[in-house]
Amino acid sequence: MNDPELVTRVRALVETMYGGYLGGDRSAIDQLLDAELTMFDSASAPLISGMDELNAVRAGRGAGDDAAPAQTETALVPGLFTARRIGDVISATWWLRIDAVDADGAPIVPEVVRNSAILLDTDGPLRIIQLHEGVVQHFGGPVTTGLPEF
Repeated sequence: MNDPELVTRVRALVETMYGGYLGGDRSAIDQLLDAELTMFDSASAPLISGMDELNAVRAGRGAGDDAAPAQTETALVPGLFTARRIGDVISATWWLRIDAVDADGAPIVPEVVRNSAILLDTDGPLRIIQLHEGVVQHFGGPVTTGLPEF
């Protein structure tokens, strides 16, 4: 059920996506997303349908909030990937640990997110057509017991 070659390809895509996020390179992320993407974002309740809605969610982050962020993300660490082919799509899952520091620079309890995605695998590079991000441990805690180590 878990295909190591597909895991390698999905992991490369995910690491590129998270590298773009940390580096503030939206184009690096967007080239990995299908124009008709659907997404449950970890920080936004409604279903996002398409790039216009995703860009609206992005534009709304931090809008009207002049306060300094409670934490600064320092690393996005994905792990425990699974991937399997179903026709021209790949069903994939992975965990993500987001390390951060507080306003004083002290490390805080990381956010932990479980992810599932459907990727289109036709002629050309993989593209994410559906993404679901589910936070299972929030920044600063409390620590959720039973989470996998990665």
